[in-house]
Amino acid sequence: MAEAVLCDGLDPDDPDAVTLVVVVAEQADHQERAVARLGAYGYEGEDCLYLVRTDGWAERRLDGELLTVDIVAYPALLKRLEEDAERFPERSSADPAALRLLRVEARVDPAAYARAPEVTLVLTAPAGSPAEEAVALVRSGEDRPLVVAPRPE
Repeated sequence: MAEAVLCDGLDPDDPDAVTLVVVVAEQADHQERAVARLGAYGYEGEDCLYLVRTDGWAERRLDGELLTVDIVAYPALLKRLEEDAERFPERSSADPAALRLLRVEARVDPAAYARAPEVTLVLTAPAGSPAEEAVALVRSGEDRPLVVAPRPE
């Protein structure tokens, strides 16, 4: 099951920075699998991959302590992932042409969330693994996150 967590220590330039991380399992349901495969279409950065904002983005909302994160993409990207767009009936709240691939909810400290940058990191872990294991692999440099920005303006 996908998880959203706030983590510190992921930015080597600012180890006290708080980052929002979504952890998915590539062997899970079609929603998590699709998000896990987005990295194949990201472009390489320094120790990370970036999802092009014209392909997809993260939509985030905080209501009290409840954080909702939607990972969305356009049908053209789903076609490249060899995913059937009809399996993703929900639409982006910002652009009805984009499809919601995954929704994750988590209880967070609003003050900590306010310190997080607008980008969301997506990590992939084996099914049943705790999110902390995936985060530890990124911290150690053994894995690279996919950086998903907010919707383009």
